[in-house]
Amino acid sequence: MGSCTKWIEMSQKNKPQSNTLTAGIMTLLTTGMLVGSTIFNMDIQRQTWALNHSDTTILFTLICFYMAAIVGSIAACFFVERFEKKPLSKVYLVLVIVASILLIVLPNNIVAMAFARVLFGLAHGMAYVIILIHGGEVSIKELRGLNISAVNYCLILGAVTHGVFTPIHSYNELNPNRLVGILGLTYAVIGAGIAQFLTYESPVYLIQRGREGEAIQAMMKLRNDSTETWEIRNDYTEFKTMLQEDDETSQSIFQDGNIRPLVLLSLCKLASVLSFNMALNLVRLNILDELFGYDDYSISAVMIMMVRLIMGSLFLFVIDRFGRKAPILLSTIASGSILAITGLIYLVADYINRDVGIALILTYEVVSSTGLTIVPDVYSSEAFNTKKKAASIAALHTVENILQILITVVVFSWDFTDGYKQGAVMITCGFPLLALSGIFYRWLPETNKMTIRQTRTEFSKHGEIVFSGTKTQPHNFLND
Repeated sequence: MGSCTKWIEMSQKNKPQSNTLTAGIMTLLTTGMLVGSTIFNMDIQRQTWALNHSDTTILFTLICFYMAAIVGSIAACFFVERFEKKPLSKVYLVLVIVASILLIVLPNNIVAMAFARVLFGLAHGMAYVIILIHGGEVSIKELRGLNISAVNYCLILGAVTHGVFTPIHSYNELNPNRLVGILGLTYAVIGAGIAQFLTYESPVYLIQRGREGEAIQAMMKLRNDSTETWEIRNDYTEFKTMLQEDDETSQSIFQDGNIRPLVLLSLCKLASVLSFNMALNLVRLNILDELFGYDDYSISAVMIMMVRLIMGSLFLFVIDRFGRKAPILLSTIASGSILAITGLIYLVADYINRDVGIALILTYEVVSSTGLTIVPDVYSSEAFNTKKKAASIAALHTVENILQILITVVVFSWDFTDGYKQGAVMITCGFPLLALSGIFYRWLPETNKMTIRQTRTEFSKHGEIVFSGTKTQPHNFLND
């Protein structure tokens, strides 16, 4: 009980660290709905904007979001090294606002839809890269997992939210695209308001530019301290030492031990996509609707959202206690096993017991929501050399988007009510997850409660992990 109270007190004291990420989180909560509109949406071709258009046109309109996200990620690599985070947050919030207004005004126009999705994609790519860098650098090591997990949690929550309200078009109620626009505009306004007053710059960025006094001041604000404490001084020294070490390395993401974390986290992203993609999502939605006996209105997305909402919320508060490796490893093994077993049942049997089927599908939601999609982002925020971090995260995001595009293109016209296809999809996703779990067990490091300098050393296995435990006499840069 005492440790729980201590953790709550620490979280409240360090609340500015999560507040400073709000603009990016609100952006991803919105763009998550655009992800869901493609890979978590059973009614794409029956929506008004898609009527009287070919499958090729509809498909291109959908995947242009992912293509724009790749461009946004590349753009973030250029901007994040040159500009502070507050003006950058305004860029992707403005993109979201313009795109949201387009969907509100012209929800049924396919050209407006495509243009809006491009704007959303650019905002998504930029925000994703910037917030992982910023979040890793402003968070203390005891709360980095919580803060970065919240980023992915909101992204997935946005995706499943879209699956919940898309069926309303069948009842001629509020257009789902307009609803996305309204919610997106609301989230963007909230994010902009909070960002204007509660966003603090990364101390690492300030130290890189020789603004040591501002870096110390930012650390004090982020930790709600009125004076320069020993912890601030030690972390400042750790940041400065890290930057000095990284300054001696090259910009290439394929040198200085960076290939190892790049490959490992690319495999983590592959596992994440295998657990949450268009083919698997539509299989699960159709199976649940069939088992529940709903023909007119899909309740499956509601069930999945409730599980993800509850389990994701719980996971946010335990990742910094139980670490990174154990949750992703157990989540990968359990998810792969359930998919493989369920897939085999659907391939060889004509019938599955209703209660058994529901239990398997919902159990999958429980285990897959506790590590597979969340932990890769936490690792991404802490695994890379500072000179290579932006390009490395952008590369990982590009890999993820390309995988989603490929799966969407291949399965777009499939009939997901076919039992054989349902089994084949689950097996295709399940067995690779089991194989990946072996790789994760052997090579993924545990980085819980390590500083950024320690985590990037642990990932690359390049040099020794140096702990900054020595207390030195603090120098107050604010008086310089």
